[in-house]
Amino acid sequence: MRSISIIFATTVLTSSYAFSVDRRSFFHASAITASTFTSPAFGLDMDAFMNAELNSDKPKEMTDDERTCKFAAPGPARGAACERAGMSTAGKGKGVDAFGNIDRGDFVRCKTSYPMIDGKYVKTVTCQ
Repeated sequence: MRSISIIFATTVLTSSYAFSVDRRSFFHASAITASTFTSPAFGLDMDAFMNAELNSDKPKEMTDDERTCKFAAPGPARGAACERAGMSTAGKGKGVDAFGNIDRGDFVRCKTSYPMIDGKYVKTVTCQ
C-alpha cells in the first residue's frame, strides 16, 4: 500500500501542473494519499491488544482461606484463615479484628469529688 502512495505522489510531481505546485501542496497531497491507503493490519493489532487486556483483567480464583478471611464472621476460624492466606487480621475501622477481639481502649476508673477549698466547692476528678 505504501508503494501506491509513493507512485501517486511522484505522479503529482511529474504532471505539468506539479511544476507550479509549492512544497506545502505536495505535503498536503501526500498526507491525503497516506490517510486513504491505511493498512488493515492496524485493526488486527488493536483487536489483539484489546483481547489481551480483557483476558488479563479477569479476577484470579480465590482460595478457601482467602474467601474465609474476606467473607466469614469474625472469630478464631477467620483469624486462622487470614494468617494462612497471608492477609491482614486487622478489622475495618475501630471494630472487631479477624479473631473476634474487640478493641475497647484503655479503661480507667475515675471518682469525682467536691472538696471545699477557700469556702467554695471545687470539682476534683481522681482517676486510678
